[in-house]
Amino acid sequence: MFIPDSMCGCSEEVMLNHREALRISLFEVHFKREAMILIGLGIKKLAAMHGLPEGIIKKHMNGNLFIAPPSQHLYFLFHVPEIDADMHIAVPPCHYDFVG
Repeated sequence: MFIPDSMCGCSEEVMLNHREALRISLFEVHFKREAMILIGLGIKKLAAMHGLPEGIIKKHMNGNLFIAPPSQHLYFLFHVPEIDADMHIAVPPCHYDFVG
């Protein structure tokens, strides 16, 4: 579970399972082909599960990439106000590299 900025009463803090999640820019990460497939399948699964167009999921994912140490997984953590639901898509560390 995560708490979006708008609901936690603080400016930039996002939590994932009681750990602070740190926002990461997409420009800091190189996703491998497997990550792109995993993200695409995650979008399709969430859209189908909740009866939403994939575009809604993509819109709310935009700019919401995080890491929550000590885990090395990356997470798209986002709130979908259309159905008042918190969602996430996880990317294992073997499917990405940090740039630079």
